[in-house]
Amino acid sequence: MIVIIGLGTGGLYAARWISMMKRGEEITIVEKRGYETYSPCSIPMVVEGKIGAEEIVHPFPKSKNVSILLKHEVTEIDPERKVVVAKKLETGEMKEIKYDKLIYAAGARPWVPPIEGVDKEGVFTVRTVEDAINISEYANHAKKALVVGAGAIGVEMAHALRARGLEVTLVELLEHAFPTALDRDMAKYVDSYLKEEGIETMYGVKVEKILGDERVRGAIIGGEEYEFDMVIMSTGVRPNSELLKGKVDTDERGFILVDEGMRTSNEDIFAIGDCVRTPYGVIQLATTALNQAIVAAINAVGGKAKYTKPTGAFVSAFGGYEVASVGERGEIVGRGWSRINPYSERKIVMKIFAAKDGSLLGAQAVGPGASSRIDIVSALIRRGGKVWDLAFMEKSYCPEVCELYDVIKIAAENAMRKMKLEKYEV
Repeated sequence: MIVIIGLGTGGLYAARWISMMKRGEEITIVEKRGYETYSPCSIPMVVEGKIGAEEIVHPFPKSKNVSILLKHEVTEIDPERKVVVAKKLETGEMKEIKYDKLIYAAGARPWVPPIEGVDKEGVFTVRTVEDAINISEYANHAKKALVVGAGAIGVEMAHALRARGLEVTLVELLEHAFPTALDRDMAKYVDSYLKEEGIETMYGVKVEKILGDERVRGAIIGGEEYEFDMVIMSTGVRPNSELLKGKVDTDERGFILVDEGMRTSNEDIFAIGDCVRTPYGVIQLATTALNQAIVAAINAVGGKAKYTKPTGAFVSAFGGYEVASVGERGEIVGRGWSRINPYSERKIVMKIFAAKDGSLLGAQAVGPGASSRIDIVSALIRRGGKVWDLAFMEKSYCPEVCELYDVIKIAAENAMRKMKLEKYEV
């Protein structure tokens, strides 16, 4: 018996791969929600009105060997007895579930900074289907929204609310939007786009207080008072690792430490997704959770899989604009920009990072089509690619969809000039 705690991306794909690797293996999935899998990254699309909330919920494929316990909350994990204790939320009934291997995929929860007034009506976090519904309904009667945090979800939510006609102010404590994905020189293009869309941006300032009696009526930001009638908190997440605290090794922030096989310090317990720190760090993306799930599933049924260093390929899209990045920064930097196609005024800006020997380390791109360029760099990084692999890449070309002299080639060639090499392996 393999028990999986959590039915997000990690739990879903762990169950699928266990079933593929070892047909007939009994699997029990325990999930606190009353519905199965869903796409939290699609919440801004629901808020904007592009899709309905029901469209981001995805039923789990039925299988004879998979038992799903919805509306059940795990209250205890006993590694010595190899037992999970779960409470049925509707009745309070307690149930013990024995396991041979346990895959912990409990994810993370929104973190809200200790701002006075943050508990008022009209303040929302962004994580669940219920959040999507509640924000959408509240926005029907709101005029001015404050979004706190200019990472992916914050920017996407700001754009979604603006598309609905609200006046929107986006506030970020750090110096620019997408502070973990972009450098300041790249973020300025994002800020220009947001302002063109009518979103007011404020960077390097702190939200000090949410004003109002029971409901939001404003906020104090950087010592100044502003009027708002709803607030979106997009200020990061914290790992749901409490059930394993003291039972497996964790770091100082509560992330569960795992090896390259996604094993914790207990050989019978695996952990995956937003609650873990691998030997390569913490990367909270659905794509990394999926790959970690595959590795954990294979190893849970006796296989030998290894989680290799992720590139961390990332994209955020809003209103046809894209922000994308991959990898890490390096000493050699190549920059460039090109139009989307010869007949468009819209442009893509790109920045490529490389080591002195030409090895690709990372890249950042902004503008329509940014993600497709970043995906190319991501694939090459995994295969040990060089800058000149981009510069001499044979990319498909048609004037309707792209420029012949594409931004990815321009940025790569600019990096090559800085390297001043006389020989390339083309």
